[in-house]
Amino acid sequence: MNAVVYLSGPRYRGPDLKELVARTALGDQEAFSRLYDAVAGPMLGLVRRVLRDPAQSEEVAQEVMFELWRTAARYEPERGEVMAWVLTMAHRRAVDRVRTAQAAADREQK
Repeated sequence: MNAVVYLSGPRYRGPDLKELVARTALGDQEAFSRLYDAVAGPMLGLVRRVLRDPAQSEEVAQEVMFELWRTAARYEPERGEVMAWVLTMAHRRAVDRVRTAQAAADREQK
């Protein structure tokens, strides 16, 4: 028979991403490093699903992280969660990459 174990107490939810973005906006490299650790996996997973090319996915993820470093001060907490903001940036950048590649392929066929 399998036993089910229930843990009591508050669940660990990870770092406070809003705080990390705020500190990143002030140029805190340690906060950016922790923010990177928290968002890079989900972001890269999303980008890979869109692009299906590991090398391009890593390139787009790097571009998004650079954009995050540069634009952290623009994050508005009242408009949504940090992860949603980051994933939206990543999705848009990945879709732009797909559209650019498709446009180039279309031009070559003409």
